[in-house]
Amino acid sequence: MKLCKFTPHFLFSLVLCACVSSPAADFDKRQAAKSRVELALGYLAQNNPTQAKLNLDKALNYAPDYYLVHSALAYFYHQQGNTTLADNAYRKAIALDDEQGDVHNNYGTFLCSQGKAEQGFEQFHKALSAKHYYNQGDTYENLAICAYSVKNRAVYQESIEMLRKVSPARAAELESLHF
Repeated sequence: MKLCKFTPHFLFSLVLCACVSSPAADFDKRQAAKSRVELALGYLAQNNPTQAKLNLDKALNYAPDYYLVHSALAYFYHQQGNTTLADNAYRKAIALDDEQGDVHNNYGTFLCSQGKAEQGFEQFHKALSAKHYYNQGDTYENLAICAYSVKNRAVYQESIEMLRKVSPARAAELESLHF
């Protein structure tokens, strides 16, 4: 059983762009960083961590204060098994923009995978309360799976009930788990 779902709000597809000459003043560093993050995630999906890290480093150079770069770095480090760097990168992403529900959801998933369920629950609730967060079903499912993993029946049941409201099929699938 897969522990939890990582739900980025950015694309995982590998996007190749043609080079276009333009004045340096028109260069949007944040957009360039986002493109590098998308490339990195594409390389991770292709199991090419070297190219992924190269693109994440370039993204970090373009926009060191962009939460999305740090969130992607956290995911990369988690995939590579470096939990200390992953935790630090998640914290940095949240410090840069505390209103990103996807980052809170993903950090909650990470924390739960590290055996820190209570801290994970807190992050899931922050995701759910984020103003422009639209992946509530993913978060309720992650809450339920995390609660199940630590045998917290109350949180599990509450999460299933909330999931049933937004995605009955997913709730039914999780209800097949037995304590």
